[in-house]
Formats: sequence, structure tokens, C-alpha cells
Amino acid sequence: MYFKTIYVTVGTTKFDELINEVVSARCLHALQRRGCQKLVIQHGYGRPVQNVNHIRQVYGITLEQYDFKLETPRTDILDADLIIGHAGAGTCMDILNHSRPGIIVVNDRLMDNHQKELAQELSKEGYVFYSNVEGLAKIVEQADVTKLQAYEKRNNIPHFVNYLNEMMIASYF
Repeated sequence: MYFKTIYVTVGTTKFDELINEVVSARCLHALQRRGCQKLVIQHGYGRPVQNVNHIRQVYGITLEQYDFKLETPRTDILDADLIIGHAGAGTCMDILNHSRPGIIVVNDRLMDNHQKELAQELSKEGYVFYSNVEGLAKIVEQADVTKLQAYEKRNNIPHFVNYLNEMMIASYF
């Protein structure tokens, strides 16, 4: 399957490691092999990508980027063939609620990492793929989105909310 348009989001955080990995040579090669023509990056409080022209010239990938949008970036989500995002609950819910294939990237540098638990649970349920930063290119190459499960909002929201509550309570104590 080809991913013509890929949306990368870090939400309201700073996760330069993810952005840097997405525009690394190994990840750009993987994206190129998967048919990526457009990369939309929401970098939050992080640094914008500097080598935009180089990426277009060498890999044939057009790059758009921004820090935040006042309105919900719904069109970016809906236009994406694949979403690569940090493992925040909001990003996970955007992927699930908009029925988009996603790769959730865990920030291993966070202390008391709830993101990893959330990403593992969603991956175990078959809704998304998950990775750490170093494994992203490999996941991009191997991701078979036909294997992902459809998320049924009506039946799964209470389960998801209960899981988040349990995770938050467990990490608090």
C-alpha cells in the first residue's frame, strides 16, 4: 500500500527527536519507497525542518510544516493516508476517531512513560502500529495497514476511557 500523503504530529509538545527521525535519510528512503509525495509536519514547540528544498529535490517529497493551527487540523488528518504521531492520548484519539492508519511513536525520554503503555495497548488491540524513534523507518517500511482493526467508536470509547483512568491512577500511586 502506498502512503501518498503523510501527516506527522507532536500535538502540543516538543518532540524534536521524532521530527528529526522523520526527515532522516533512512526514514525518507522508507517514505519514498512507500510512495510518499507529501509530508505535512506539525512540529509543536519544536524546531521547524530546515532542509525542505533538499527533501523535495532528493526524495521528491513536498514538505509543509507548521507549529499549531487555531482550528483543528482536521483536513490534515482526513487528507492523510498515514498518520505518524507522538503517543499522546489526543493524537491517538484523532487517529482512531478519524479512521486513519497510524504509527504511534513513543518518546522514551519521558519519565514515568504512560505513552508506551497506551501505545502498546492500542497496538495489541490492532488499531495502530507503535515504535520508538529509532525503529520508525523499519515500521514505515513494514506497516501493512490492511491488518489494522477498525475502531468502533460506540463500543470502544468507554473501554478506552477506563483504560486511561486505570493507567493514570496506577502511575499516580
